[in-house]
Amino acid sequence: MKNSAVDSSARRPALGALFRCLALVLLGTGPAWASEPSECEPTEQQQAMLDLVNEARSQARQCGEQSVDAVAPLAWSCQLHDAAKAHSDDMAENGYFSHTSPEGVGIEQRVEDQGYVWRAVGENIAAGQSSAAGAVKGWLESPGHCRNIMNGAFTQMGMAKADNPETRYRHYWTQALGQPR
Repeated sequence: MKNSAVDSSARRPALGALFRCLALVLLGTGPAWASEPSECEPTEQQQAMLDLVNEARSQARQCGEQSVDAVAPLAWSCQLHDAAKAHSDDMAENGYFSHTSPEGVGIEQRVEDQGYVWRAVGENIAAGQSSAAGAVKGWLESPGHCRNIMNGAFTQMGMAKADNPETRYRHYWTQALGQPR
């Protein structure tokens, strides 16, 4: 079983992407989230992971050598879910395990492709765990993943799991974390 974490909270999306998004909103052709609230709800598995993550965030903990304070719970984000789903599906379909797709796409581009305009964004991935509890447990035992989960800059989460029994790990998890602008 493998885990990997990335935190891009210090990075910012390109101004061009922001202007394109703003232009689409002003022209009335932007994504649905720009003009009306999303109606997507997490599945039972996704809610279970969100609950586990929020339970972890509710308590101060040790992430490796770093002590971290409790932080506010995360809200569900359909756009972050869609970005996570695209990545889990791609890893499962193509049998790789990385934050960067074979085409060079990372978390920043994945969330921007879903119309998510972010202030902070991060990602945890896992492979091999068969349950949400197993993925979260592995992340909390890993200093980098734990710090991502406990990062107070993140206010929203989306996640997805994809399975492919023909690959080495069979189960591929992506947790996308963000704070919208």
